[in-house]
Amino acid sequence: MKVNKNLPTPLYHQVKDYLEEKIISGEWEPGFQLPTEKELSSQFQVSSITVKRAIHDLVNKGVLYRQRAKGTFVSKREDKDIYQLVSLRNEADESKHHPHKSLSFKEEEAGVKIGKMLDINAKEKVYKIHRLKIEEETPVGIEYTYIPSSLFPGLTETMIEDDLFYNVFTNKYGLKLEKAKIFFSTIIADEYEAALLNIPKGEQLFVLERFTHTEDQQIIEYSRFIIRQEKSRYYIEVKL
Repeated sequence: MKVNKNLPTPLYHQVKDYLEEKIISGEWEPGFQLPTEKELSSQFQVSSITVKRAIHDLVNKGVLYRQRAKGTFVSKREDKDIYQLVSLRNEADESKHHPHKSLSFKEEEAGVKIGKMLDINAKEKVYKIHRLKIEEETPVGIEYTYIPSSLFPGLTETMIEDDLFYNVFTNKYGLKLEKAKIFFSTIIADEYEAALLNIPKGEQLFVLERFTHTEDQQIIEYSRFIIRQEKSRYYIEVKL
């Protein structure tokens, strides 16, 4: 197993193509653990930096994923409708369990940044809620949610335990929602995010910022979701 150093194609790209071919052909099935970077460097007769870059690119594509202290594995990618990811209403099923781990729940002044997001005075009180979303006992997303205290009197941490905010807004407080505006971006995992999501520092993460509006156009929620993306491929289906 060697790369052709006489080709104009970069060495890391040749390594990446070879690894990806193994996966596409089915020779390496989902869950297969790759040889170590040292072993691959020896097999390809290239530097460990070259192998590391090839693997990094495939991790960013979602083809591979890393587990801390375990190694690199072939991803089992699930196609997900991005509408279901961002929609409040589609997920609202009172009979369904929505596992979350509460990381913090506090009421304090909004501050300049959050006040601007919610279109309220910086001195107004808001609930600042920090949660970890769990799927199949695996952390998949970090949630930061900010909602005005004046609209949700008596809100407690117990009321949002393992529930969606849509259910809280509509069922517990009777608010009528009209729309949610969503912004998409990506970030690189820092130490804190990597530790929470059990991924290596530097992994690419999907970021959603959601602004929820009532029928009278009042912003009642600003949330920022930081989501693992290595095991999912998101799509939008457009009817013509």
